[in-house]
Amino acid sequence: MHNLGRLYVKSAKIIDVAVISLSFILSWFIKFNSGLFNKPASLDIQTYLLIVALHVPLYLFFLTVSEKEGKRNNFELFSDFMRIFRSNIFALLIIVMIFYTLKLIDFSRIFLFIFVILNFLMSILQRLILRRILFSPNSKIISKEKVLFVGQNEISETLRQIFEKNNYQIIGFVVGERDQINEGVIGRIKDMESIVSNNCVDEVIIVLPLNQEKEINYIVDICEKYGIRTYIVPDYFKYIPSKAEIEKIEGIPLINIRYSPLDEWTNRFIKRSFDIVVSLIGLILCLPLFIIIAILIKLTSEGPVLFTQERVGYNRRIFKMHKFRTMYVQDPDEEKVRWTTKDDPRRTPIGRILRRLSLDELPQLWDVLVGNMSLVGPRPERPYFVEKFKEEIPKYMIKHRVRPGITGWAQIHGLRGDTSIEERIKYDIWYIENWSFWLDIKIILATIFGGKFMENAY
Repeated sequence: MHNLGRLYVKSAKIIDVAVISLSFILSWFIKFNSGLFNKPASLDIQTYLLIVALHVPLYLFFLTVSEKEGKRNNFELFSDFMRIFRSNIFALLIIVMIFYTLKLIDFSRIFLFIFVILNFLMSILQRLILRRILFSPNSKIISKEKVLFVGQNEISETLRQIFEKNNYQIIGFVVGERDQINEGVIGRIKDMESIVSNNCVDEVIIVLPLNQEKEINYIVDICEKYGIRTYIVPDYFKYIPSKAEIEKIEGIPLINIRYSPLDEWTNRFIKRSFDIVVSLIGLILCLPLFIIIAILIKLTSEGPVLFTQERVGYNRRIFKMHKFRTMYVQDPDEEKVRWTTKDDPRRTPIGRILRRLSLDELPQLWDVLVGNMSLVGPRPERPYFVEKFKEEIPKYMIKHRVRPGITGWAQIHGLRGDTSIEERIKYDIWYIENWSFWLDIKIILATIFGGKFMENAY
């Protein structure tokens, strides 16, 4: 679940560091190079940089303290401006006291005044721009995830307003058999499965009284079956099937019944940035190898160089995955439902080598670059098998909570090809619940240098 307020606060602080540096440069120009003031600098610019070195930590410290003291007002523009003003003034006072104590009296007071005023004005400007980018209904920065509420009452109505403010798309409300059909209600709890499957629901918020235990169990089972992020308001611990995390959005507690570190925007940003950089470098470095493989494929069999196939990806969205073609051209309907086996007769001569060395997977670097996949994550599967496994294997759809990967935790443990799907899902869910940047690095290194990734590669 994304929280634009939290993202706004963290992003603003990061940008503030750049704003302070820019304010310093502009202040130096105005005071000493613009000709508006006759007195030249008595100290060099390197000495004046001490102001920046002190102002950055002091300003951020006072800003953080102010935010913690007024959490409920963090969204209000006036309160935000007052926090910036106070933080600048307090930081300036501390700096002046430090200079006075150290007898550093040659610093220009006018420079300090210009610096603080510019920093205040530019910090306000950057927050106005950031608010426009994040909170605009037409913002393209934050994707509009679809939210469904189960239960319609005062809490769910309050949450609806909060979620709309955070740029979620509200699908509507689902209510019980005896509940009244009010505005926004799109169905009954008994229709839950058809509603989530027909509306591509990303998150479900359960707002039901404790005495509806049967309905809550049913809703949780449906959400787990479809791999949908599910939150319970306010407190149903005995229904939580897995690792959970209590989150708050403007003081209202939500329980994420299957928490993943990648639910956090900062972690998603780190993972996505790493994917973009590495996939781009990989595509450039592998270009000569791509050309050689393409020539070998064309020389040894008829058909296209690249093989594209529909796979189920992040939040159950269908995408086209790319691989080097390693099999003879076959009937598309057969290809959609037939499982690859050891010594598969459909493989071409060069295809056997490519699959054995996993070189056929290299074009998926493009899928990573465009955002359909990640370098590390659960392997994506064809829609036919996803529908099949969804009914047969408990919690199978949980894997779609993150982007699918070229390699993954299950793959480096030899679980690929014609191996146990149940075991793979256990590894995939463990990865989702225990993700870290360093775990991704470990998996990538194990993929490159470990032997188990090559097991069952046929």
